[in-house]
Amino acid sequence: VTPLGEAGDLGDLDIVGSAHHDLVVLDGGRVLLPIGRTLFHHYDSPGGGLRTLFRYDTLGIWHSATGHVEQVWNSKDVWNVSDPTQHWGRVREDRTTRWTHMNSVTIGPRGNIVISLRSRDQVVSLSPDYEIEWQLFGPHSDYEFPNPADRFYKQHTASQLANGNVLLFDNGNGRPQAEGGAYSRALELRLDDAAGTATKVWEYRPSPDIYAPIVSSAYRLNNGNTLMNFGARRRDDPPYPKPLVLVEADADGNEVFRVETVQLDWFSTRYRAQGGIDAIRGETMLRPPAALGRSSEKHLTMRYEDKTHIAAGPFDLFLENGGLVYAKDPCEAEDIALPFFLHIHPRKREDLPADQRGAEFDNQDFKFMDHGMRWQDRCHAELRLPEYAIDRIRTGQFAIEDGSLMDIWNVEISLTR
Repeated sequence: VTPLGEAGDLGDLDIVGSAHHDLVVLDGGRVLLPIGRTLFHHYDSPGGGLRTLFRYDTLGIWHSATGHVEQVWNSKDVWNVSDPTQHWGRVREDRTTRWTHMNSVTIGPRGNIVISLRSRDQVVSLSPDYEIEWQLFGPHSDYEFPNPADRFYKQHTASQLANGNVLLFDNGNGRPQAEGGAYSRALELRLDDAAGTATKVWEYRPSPDIYAPIVSSAYRLNNGNTLMNFGARRRDDPPYPKPLVLVEADADGNEVFRVETVQLDWFSTRYRAQGGIDAIRGETMLRPPAALGRSSEKHLTMRYEDKTHIAAGPFDLFLENGGLVYAKDPCEAEDIALPFFLHIHPRKREDLPADQRGAEFDNQDFKFMDHGMRWQDRCHAELRLPEYAIDRIRTGQFAIEDGSLMDIWNVEISLTR
């Protein structure tokens, strides 16, 4: 997709199974990606039974010129599904098991392929010709952990760095209490091939702890820092909303950048956050995002000096090129947790959308994080206004208490001037 939102290449995948979770763009218009498949199998262990549905993973290369997908690796061919020692996870109550659950694929420094297998608590390196080089943790690991607290559980985004270390996001599901229990972190491990050991050399673990049981990511940036995305909070830890944390930390584990967005419910999770992404075909951003300083008044002026300030209050409102901007500084997560109402009164009633003509206004109520962000101590959202002539707008925040609608704050602005 181009920066203008236009579709570039479109292609079908001629596969049996489902492409999922990740992809790596190779040369020659090829794409490497996981493909999930299923089989029925008799699983003779507690919780198992006849015709248990196993979900396993393969790796395929999609050739964009033809749409053909070439299978290059199959987990079922290298591990025996009948071997009970290869079953790291449990059989689910619906009698299915995610045997491998591959959730990331990256290319290592030697052209090796590094895959993360969440259900096995395992990272695997494949040679460029797709033979297993090593298995880290999980069943039949090639490395021991001298310190058990260095182990990882239900990880995401495993990669091998130029120095040979392995970086991953350790979600922490099922971590034994003796190793610290349920918490999440970014973790870098040094692999000693001679000694057959894996040892922690770096981690970022926020204080207080954040437990992100699903999704989430950790990537090493070109400047040597690590970008971490704690992309979900616990399903069984209401109430929502809750902050989702995005952190850049340096080699000493110190935060140099932090963003909190709002998780409105269990389903509003953030899968990954990446920095320094290269364009596939040399695309460039039309308008780079503006830098917002934590305390610099100059940055604030630069950000909003080209906008027309139309209202002050709990939020400053600006007009810019047919858009309505909401800004607040300083801003807490609680300031944007409640929904916003936006009632637009056109100059001509017939300009109202067909489904709104029974009312006096065009109702465009919204949730802040659908149109904006909380960056450091500031909140910023932009909404596109309709193209018809507007007489006035009324906006604010509302809550529903005991079945009654209540305005938290509101402002009415005439645009005829």
